[in-house]
Amino acid sequence: MTPLWQKLQSTQGSDLNWLWLPGWSFRADVFAPFFDSLPGHHWGADYLSNDCSFEAAATQLAATAPDTDSPEGSSAIWIGWSLGGALAAAACAGTAATRSQFLVTLATGQRFLSDKTGSGMPREDFEAFSQSLTSNAETTLKRFTGLCAQGSSEARSLIKQLKSSQHLVQSELNRTLEWLRYEVLPPSPRSLHLYGHADALKPSQMPPVELSPGESHAFFLTTEGKHHLLERLHQLAEQLQHESAKPEEMP
Repeated sequence: MTPLWQKLQSTQGSDLNWLWLPGWSFRADVFAPFFDSLPGHHWGADYLSNDCSFEAAATQLAATAPDTDSPEGSSAIWIGWSLGGALAAAACAGTAATRSQFLVTLATGQRFLSDKTGSGMPREDFEAFSQSLTSNAETTLKRFTGLCAQGSSEARSLIKQLKSSQHLVQSELNRTLEWLRYEVLPPSPRSLHLYGHADALKPSQMPPVELSPGESHAFFLTTEGKHHLLERLHQLAEQLQHESAKPEEMP
C-alpha cells in the first residue's frame, strides 16, 4: 500500500510538522506556494490512492502521522482543504496529543452534501456529477476545477494552477468521490475553519468560522487569501512553539 504521508519539503528554522491534506481530485503539491514561507517539515497526505473507506483513511492518517510514534511527540498543524479538511477533522478527533497540534480547515463543510440550511451541493447534482465522472472524466474534472475557481477575480490563473496539481487516476477518483457523503464531523477544541467569499460549492460552515478576504472554493490560493492564510499559520506556529516551551500541567 502506498504510504499515506509523503515528505514534500523541509524549510529550515523549526521542527514543526505541517500536515497538508488536499481536496478531492488534487495532490498535496497544490499547497506548494506555502512551503518556503513556513519553517518546518511539510508532509502531504496521499489518500486518493488508498483503497479504503473515509473512516478507515482518517484512522490511518491519525495513526501514521509523522512523529506519532515518538515518546515525546511533536507539534503539528493539520491543514485540510474541502474533503481534505473533513479527513483532517476526523483524524484529529482520533488523536490524543491535542495540546501539541492544531486543525485548520479550508472551505470544508460540516457536510459536503446539502443540509436543511440549503448549504452544500444538492444531492441530485452530486449524483449527476458522479455519473458524469464515470462516463466522461476529463470533461467532468475540467468542470470541477472551474467550480473551484468560480467567484474569484483570479479565476483564470487559479484554474491553471489547480490543473497542474490534479490527480488523474479515474478509478481512485470514482472511489474517493463517495467519501464526500461523509456525515457530520466531530468538533475539535483547537481548530480554525476558514471560508472564502463567493464559494460556488456553498459549504455549510463549522464554528469557529473565519472569513478570508479571498474568493472561491480555492480562496487560499488567491493573492489576498494566501496572504491571510500565511498570517494565521504563522500565528498558530508561534502559539504552538510557546506552548511547547512550557511544562505540561498536571491533571
